[in-house]
Amino acid sequence: MIIKSRRSWVEQILVAIVFLIAYLGQMFLLQGVNSLVFAAIQLVFGGIILLFVYIEVGTFKVTVQRPKFTLSLKIWLVIFGMTVTAMLLLVSVPSNVMTILTTGHLAQNTLVALATGIVEESLTRGLLLSAFLQNLRRRDRSLKMTKAGIYSSLVFGSLHMVNLTSSGFEGVAQQVLYTFVLGMLFMVIRVTTNTLIWNIGLHFLIDWQPDIVNATSEPTNWFVIIGVFGIILAASLICLIKFDQDLERQPVLNSN
Repeated sequence: MIIKSRRSWVEQILVAIVFLIAYLGQMFLLQGVNSLVFAAIQLVFGGIILLFVYIEVGTFKVTVQRPKFTLSLKIWLVIFGMTVTAMLLLVSVPSNVMTILTTGHLAQNTLVALATGIVEESLTRGLLLSAFLQNLRRRDRSLKMTKAGIYSSLVFGSLHMVNLTSSGFEGVAQQVLYTFVLGMLFMVIRVTTNTLIWNIGLHFLIDWQPDIVNATSEPTNWFVIIGVFGIILAASLICLIKFDQDLERQPVLNSN
């Protein structure tokens, strides 16, 4: 059974919008502030949002209990895991970690990356995902997790349009595209682990880059973006659809 929230899906979306406006607002207001102070405030704000999501939903779970995975889903999850590993290597996560650990601004980069992971996952795969699932649950539609994943990932990708204030259009357009795909990847992890913690950890690891405080969105080759993230999107969609099918085959988990 999908976890039922204490509030309606409309109220949850409104609360998410308020938090988002507050988050973006304080980021703009704190421009020019000492980077360590800025990072610490971001982390505190992220903690507040995470705590609110837990209080609001009552858990970090998506379903009361995780459905039993079929062999087909397990195989696709292995393929999915391989694509995630390849992506982490492609975006140089290991070398980024070594660079961060051996250069300055370790505290600032760590705090900002952790705060970003907490805030974005709490809002998109936490509060907004819960809202979309409540709406789909009420209408008793099929493929609820897949559809909710697409909706929350669209929001996740769109949030990065705020970077137009500091980066060019092409770079931001690419970022919106691949963060949508990353949102689908995070959704697979969200539903299969049935917690938000692993999402925050992976999100932090991807964002944990040297000088993330002043990072900009630089354009790269479109064929690389489409090729690499197209594979990740396909694997994520297949896993979500198969997860939904497994969930729908188990009536106990879908009862009210």
